[in-house]
Amino acid sequence: MTKLEPVTKLTPKALADFEALKARNPSAVLAEFGSGAALATLDFNLPEGWSASKVVLRFIVPNGYPVAPPDGFWVAPALQVGGTQPRNTELNNAIPEAGVSAHRFSWHFDNGHWSANRDNLLTWLRSCQERLEKLE
Repeated sequence: MTKLEPVTKLTPKALADFEALKARNPSAVLAEFGSGAALATLDFNLPEGWSASKVVLRFIVPNGYPVAPPDGFWVAPALQVGGTQPRNTELNNAIPEAGVSAHRFSWHFDNGHWSANRDNLLTWLRSCQERLEKLE
């Protein structure tokens, strides 16, 4: 009897990069969508100054990854800094295909700064961390 492998639309690179992310962030889980994209979810500690010390951080691993980089991320609970909503964010923004709403941070790699040959999901997570280190 042969062992059946799970059916996935994710590329081997996406799966390997997620396993590397999970090795550093054991809380990470990946939920695939019918479109071929997936939602990565993990616990994330915040620097001092935010209205919470820890959030659930979510981002989409897009169909086309790693050529197409992740774009934006969501956190729950909603965050404030200095009593106000952070710059370039939207409250209760629906995560495409996930059926979940969360606090969306509009955050992107500048054109030309993402390389499918060099960057991975850990690169993206470090980028999210850089944004969250900016208390604005």
